[in-house]
Amino acid sequence: MDALRIDLEDAEFKRMIAHLSAPALTKATRRATRKTAAWVRTHLARKAANQAQIPRRIIATRIRLYNQNWRSGGGGTAVKVWFGLNPVFADTIGKATQGAGGVKVGSFYFPSAFIPGKNPRFAGKVYQRSTAHRLPIMRSRVEMEGDGRAAYDAIRKSIEPRFVEIMRQEINYELLKAAGNAR
Repeated sequence: MDALRIDLEDAEFKRMIAHLSAPALTKATRRATRKTAAWVRTHLARKAANQAQIPRRIIATRIRLYNQNWRSGGGGTAVKVWFGLNPVFADTIGKATQGAGGVKVGSFYFPSAFIPGKNPRFAGKVYQRSTAHRLPIMRSRVEMEGDGRAAYDAIRKSIEPRFVEIMRQEINYELLKAAGNAR
């Protein structure tokens, strides 16, 4: 788990915050935190999909946002971004095509894999033998842990500047709202 803490000790922020009430500042902070987490989810899915060569729709279902206000005991606003890095079943990536030496799914090739044809319960699923014998068999999987971690490492440096940018926008919005000029 990687906790990211951001402190706003900028003089410009202090000047802007001085004109806000505590509830308005809390609302701005919550919105900025939530929008930053959504930005992280979007960019993490985009990067991981490109690196792992897995469709983004599959990766997007593995990224979840959890609001952490109730856990922190009122000590601050936090959002947890959870990214599931378990292997992906090969047949969920795309249409599986049986060849002479194995199965191709998207840009992945699984040598000696097969698609069972007799039982409709297994239709479209890709299996491989887990030993040299006939049985047992297991579903073919694509590892994504390395690509997922690399994607997070690539966007980690840009999270804090993005939060600061969104926080400025939200504080400005609250100031406009207080002045009666907000849309």
